[in-house]
Amino acid sequence: MAQVKGIKVQTAGSWLSLVSGALSLVTGIYYAVAAGAANNFTATVLVCFLLGAVCALAYSLVPSDWVDILNLVAVVFIVVAILEFIVSSIATLTDVLSGITMFGSSGGIEYIAITLVLGLIALVVELVSCFMKRTK
Repeated sequence: MAQVKGIKVQTAGSWLSLVSGALSLVTGIYYAVAAGAANNFTATVLVCFLLGAVCALAYSLVPSDWVDILNLVAVVFIVVAILEFIVSSIATLTDVLSGITMFGSSGGIEYIAITLVLGLIALVVELVSCFMKRTK
């Protein structure tokens, strides 16, 4: 019950980090399912999205001063996940955008666009939370 009381006194920055952590978790799970189905799975992307989610959630939920740095660490993990995802999807993006199958396309572009949009939303929300206070 003490943890619930701690959540109620959090500021908007903490709530935004909580939302970003949940969104990073959803993005990682979606990526694992969709990229696995497209045979384009990279473990680094999944691990970075999940570590970003853990850092963001710990920042929001753990009432300690040492977790303040985890907000920025979450941003780093999410950025690495997005960049690694772009690098691993570049062949599919090139094939779809050029209209020819030349680089070994793994399928459609839908899961790539959805993963990028979810990851970028999580990144922007986490970046905004970095400029806000965690507690009142």
